[in-house]
Amino acid sequence: MNERMEQEMIRMIQQLQASMPERKNQQVSINTLLRLAWEEMNGLFLLTLLAASVLLCATAARLLARPMLTVFCTAPMPMLLLFHRYVLHGNEPMKELEDTFLYSYAEMLIGRTMVISIYMLGVLACLSIVLHHTGGETFLRLALCGAAPSIYLCVLLLILAGTVHQKENLSIFAVALWMALVFFMAYLPVNQFLCQLSTITYGITTGIGLVLYVVSICKVKTRRGFYVADMG
Repeated sequence: MNERMEQEMIRMIQQLQASMPERKNQQVSINTLLRLAWEEMNGLFLLTLLAASVLLCATAARLLARPMLTVFCTAPMPMLLLFHRYVLHGNEPMKELEDTFLYSYAEMLIGRTMVISIYMLGVLACLSIVLHHTGGETFLRLALCGAAPSIYLCVLLLILAGTVHQKENLSIFAVALWMALVFFMAYLPVNQFLCQLSTITYGITTGIGLVLYVVSICKVKTRRGFYVADMG
């Protein structure tokens, strides 16, 4: 797309925005955003992804006999795939239209991210229960070990989704990069390092990640309409 076409698109979006009625309440409730984002999700796809994640986790745990490394590597994958499907891939027309209508791209990004995060809590709980029974590690350590990389990757993708214009290749790159890292971690002494870390360390790391997550959400929330602005 050349510069002239981009300028024409920006001008058209601005005209549409001017013709839309002003929202009386500029602050949309989180419950509304969560409901809208949840309605976008495919229930069958979510159940299939959960079942595949549990099956992969259980199989890897039996083959590798490394429950901490297994949950560390497996837990972020459903989140990466959901970001690829619902946030980063194939949504460019919708992202442009959302800025002209009632809910902005920034607001929908918050809703989609939070729905994915809530879903990931359930996935992580299932993975931790399976590994607790098959690997013998405590449930809390497994949950925190899987939560840490998931939160930090979610924060990274949230920031990139709000700043990078071409996002489809970004999601593919993120999935491929994580799979490559998982391959190398299986051959490096990462499992020993994870086992040596205390539960308190995992808790602190996860807590810092949650703070960054909240900060990222707040920054996106204050940048309504940034997608159109960044196009120029």
